[in-house]
Amino acid sequence: MYIILMRHGEAEPETEKVENRFRKLTGKGRKQVFRSARGLAHFLKETPIRIFSSPFTRTRETAKILSEACFTEEIHIADELLQGNWTMIQNHILTEGTPIALVSHHPFLQSYLLTAASCAIKFETAGIAVIDYDLQWKQGKLIGYFTPGLSRLKKEEK
Repeated sequence: MYIILMRHGEAEPETEKVENRFRKLTGKGRKQVFRSARGLAHFLKETPIRIFSSPFTRTRETAKILSEACFTEEIHIADELLQGNWTMIQNHILTEGTPIALVSHHPFLQSYLLTAASCAIKFETAGIAVIDYDLQWKQGKLIGYFTPGLSRLKKEEK
């Protein structure tokens, strides 16, 4: 099964008026997410996915754009995505079936990738890592990484 790890797009800065959890995507952030999500949708070739998002505003907005690009209607909010404990993710979220997308934050995603696939990437904003994961063996392999810049590169090469 595929596990898709996605970092939210660029978000507005935290201020006295805007708490971290309520930071929204910027216009640039929405474009970043759209570009990466479009690359993922092409890779998946209309395979349905299940989407789980941290409860923060910027991740929920990212998940919404991802759901539109990948033709998925339901987004599940998961507090488990606000920490770096992969065992908790395995026990509470991962199940056999369609690919699962986890939309979260950089330090947690990096920890998940290291534990699930023995691989390290510094996730760019709107970066997406795809892991081919074996639930029985609880081990996976990184098979793809999408960024907003990659879709732009492909356009320029034509």
